[in-house]
Amino acid sequence: MSGQPAFGTAKNGQTFFQWEEFERHFDDRIFFAVLAERAIAGRLARRAVALDRELGLQGWFVPEDHIHISLVGLGDHDGFPQGLVEIACRIGSMIVAKPFEVSFDRLSAFGGGSLVLRGGNDSNSALREFWRNLTALISDSPLKRFLTKSIEPHVTLLRDEARVSNIGERLIDPVSWSVRDFVLIHSLIGKGVYKERGRWQLTGQDDSLAGM
Repeated sequence: MSGQPAFGTAKNGQTFFQWEEFERHFDDRIFFAVLAERAIAGRLARRAVALDRELGLQGWFVPEDHIHISLVGLGDHDGFPQGLVEIACRIGSMIVAKPFEVSFDRLSAFGGGSLVLRGGNDSNSALREFWRNLTALISDSPLKRFLTKSIEPHVTLLRDEARVSNIGERLIDPVSWSVRDFVLIHSLIGKGVYKERGRWQLTGQDDSLAGM
């Protein structure tokens, strides 16, 4: 049991005792993602600043080199999960896929006060197919417990928990780019640090056979 005993006096004058649980904090988050290519990321970072002013927000901006599409989250951990990352890297190397296009044409509120770019319900079919291929490999591994039943493709620009929820979805000029690789990210929670633990090119060839 983690926590500490707490004593107090209730309104009726009775003394009470209870065990207060410590809130557990995690330092390390692991996830597969598609990072926005540099030119697109720079454009989106500038757009986020403009939207923050236009919409009267006081947002926390996603750093330019962190702008991404999340694919599969592999949990928050108390310390770097070396074994999990090794398994994830083996899975990443097994992916066979060709480059594909992604496009986002809506500005929308999302969970946690996030202001994001999204596509329509029928958009980004190639990204969804890529996600299905990735999750199929994960489902045959010890990482299966981290899988979700679907993906909601989006790109987070900023976060403002108090104000973003009041913003309705709106159409924007499409933001598109070609996805040529994907990465395994190690995020140091609360420190604004991303570390790449793996990056795999989408060449249509099996990278696990490279050099054979």
